[in-house]
Amino acid sequence: MQMKKILVPIDGSEQSKHALARATYIAEHCEAQLTILTVIDLNKEISSFERVSTGGYIPSELKEKGYQLLTECMHDIPREVRAKALVEIGSPAETVVEVYEREHSDLIVIGSRGLNNLKQLVMGSVSQYVLHHASCPVCIVK
Repeated sequence: MQMKKILVPIDGSEQSKHALARATYIAEHCEAQLTILTVIDLNKEISSFERVSTGGYIPSELKEKGYQLLTECMHDIPREVRAKALVEIGSPAETVVEVYEREHSDLIVIGSRGLNNLKQLVMGSVSQYVLHHASCPVCIVK
């Protein structure tokens, strides 16, 4: 199987940084393109009341924060590796799977734990959701 596109969800956690390093290594050796994704979870960023009062408008500052994170990550990728950055709004787990399908990724490399460990214990982690819902190989990095 030839790897042409690798999706790497990033949330700023140490595990997601390790996943980016692993994905970069794979991309270098397979000459694959990296898609680095961060997902802005409105449930964490804006209260329900604030979302109603804004009438569905999403403040541009939220996406800017995501692009700042991805810009920092792009500095860790060698120039010879093709990479693009995406910021999406939505449920992180579902959005990762949606982007994988839209981008026709051949591999997803994701950290084992994100920034919110308590929620993962109660509701299940993003990496577990992706593992069970994506039909491509998923590499979970500790």
